[in-house]
Amino acid sequence: MAISHGSLPFQEQIDFFRSKVQLPTRAWSDIYTVEHDWAFVVAGASKRTLLADLYGAVEKSIAQGRTLEQFRQDFDQVVARHGWQYNGGRGWRTRVIYDTNLRQSYNAGREEQMDDPELRKRRPYGLYRHGDSRHPRPQHKAWDGLVLPLDDPWWTTHSPQNGWGCSCKKFMVSERDVQRMGLSVADSPAIEYEDQVIGKNSPNGPRTVRVPKGIDPGFEYAPGRSRLTDAVPPLRAYDPLPEPQSGAKSSATAAGLPNRRPGGLLPPPRSAPAERLLPANLADEDYMERFLGEFGASAASPAIFRDVVGDAVVVGRELFTQARTGKLKVGKPGHARELLLLADALKSPDEVWVRIEWMYAQNKAVVRRRYISRFEVEGEPVPALAVFEVGDDGWDGITTFSPQADSAEYLESLRVGVRLYRRGQ
Repeated sequence: MAISHGSLPFQEQIDFFRSKVQLPTRAWSDIYTVEHDWAFVVAGASKRTLLADLYGAVEKSIAQGRTLEQFRQDFDQVVARHGWQYNGGRGWRTRVIYDTNLRQSYNAGREEQMDDPELRKRRPYGLYRHGDSRHPRPQHKAWDGLVLPLDDPWWTTHSPQNGWGCSCKKFMVSERDVQRMGLSVADSPAIEYEDQVIGKNSPNGPRTVRVPKGIDPGFEYAPGRSRLTDAVPPLRAYDPLPEPQSGAKSSATAAGLPNRRPGGLLPPPRSAPAERLLPANLADEDYMERFLGEFGASAASPAIFRDVVGDAVVVGRELFTQARTGKLKVGKPGHARELLLLADALKSPDEVWVRIEWMYAQNKAVVRRRYISRFEVEGEPVPALAVFEVGDDGWDGITTFSPQADSAEYLESLRVGVRLYRRGQ
């Protein structure tokens, strides 16, 4: 095998590294924790041409599965070409650059794979395995064999890599895996923090950071997770979906309305149990967690959901977070208990439509996908309509039991653009 940080390189790992911005720095502490999800840095590499060549050497190592010794040959050529005077010995410096970038890109790629909702249903737990590094850390050895749900907040700060030279790993496991290995799912561990001073040799001066015990400063984050968080669409603050208007014709009186779509009207509503309506008067956090749980996500851990046509939607807390205040807003008053129907519209729509909207204020075009579903909920006198729309500019949704929502005119007004999918009868 060409590399030792994990298995052979894979696409998510390669894509993660290739999407980084090359950022010149003077000291390792110039950027910190999740900033490494976005930036490629080498401490002391302040010339852009030097940094670009170092980036190329690391990228080749990741994409081609090259060994440390092969990387060192490329590193020597870069150093000679630029006359770079770096700190530390060659062996130590090359190992840090090679090992940290390969391990963290590997870990970020695995984190992305672990966000697959179907995979999380089959393997909902994370297993911590100590990596048998040259200088084992007592805390890391103590965490060996720890099994926690993947959405446990402990993983937010303790997903490997957890320090310089750390070779610990995190694996997805099923209930059967846990039993077969003689392990058990633990309660979320308490996290004890300590203050540490970093940047003592930085031109910016030292500063104090607070990190969990056993984690080296700068490693107290889950690699790649910030990218998912930033990819969660916010609630759209403008151009709301059209609401049903009072006085619209009912389905019965509008049954003879000419169909403007070659596929005819929407498929008939599907039956849904009464339990798809959540209890009234839950806390906003509870409503949000119930919605996110439908996609294998949680408030602490976004997830990637792929719809019926294969497009990705990143689901996380930020769906319900107000941009200005940071407070939760789970829906319009009285509609939060219908959130599971909104989740059903995204997971199993009657139809999916796509269209391009020109946003004059932003002077740009955005692509929006609209998921439409109707349900006959047990105990409810009229069908429920659920519409989820997502695009480059955010998302919006409708859930309603309004009789007017079942009118042919209103339903036709929602079917805009090009239809990508229609559910069978």
